[in-house]
This record gives sequence, structure tokens and C-alpha cells, in this order.
Amino acid sequence: MSSSALPPGPEASFPLLQEEQHQRELSVLRKRLEELETTQRKQLQDLGPSRERVTVGAYRDLARKKIAGEGDAQSEDSK
Repeated sequence: MSSSALPPGPEASFPLLQEEQHQRELSVLRKRLEELETTQRKQLQDLGPSRERVTVGAYRDLARKKIAGEGDAQSEDSK
């Protein structure tokens, strides 16, 4: 009986499960971000179209950097 026929042990599959969970969480966060962006666009349209382009773009970029883990570097620059 060869060892390749055996399923991987828990120690081998745990990092894979963590990665799958991480990807699911990222997917949920992206969906929530898109929903928030849509809601914000609607609210800003009520306030006036001239403010929409600047504000939505700035918040979207900041949120994406935070999700990507780049937000820490930017917060250092703002100190």
C-alpha cells in the first residue's frame, strides 16, 4: 500500500481550509463593499451630482486599500 493513496492528514489540509475560509470572507467583504458603494452613490445623487465623483472614488479607493492590506502604510503617511 503506497502512502500516496492515503488522504492527507489534518495538518496538511488545515492551511487549505484556512485559505478557503479567507477567500470566502474576502468575497463577502467585496460584495458588501459594492453594496455600500451603490447605496452611497444613491445618497450622493440626492445631495448633488458634483460631489459624487470625488467622494465615492476616495472612499472606494481607501476601502480597497484597507481590504488589500495597504491601508496601514497610508495611515502612517497621514500622521
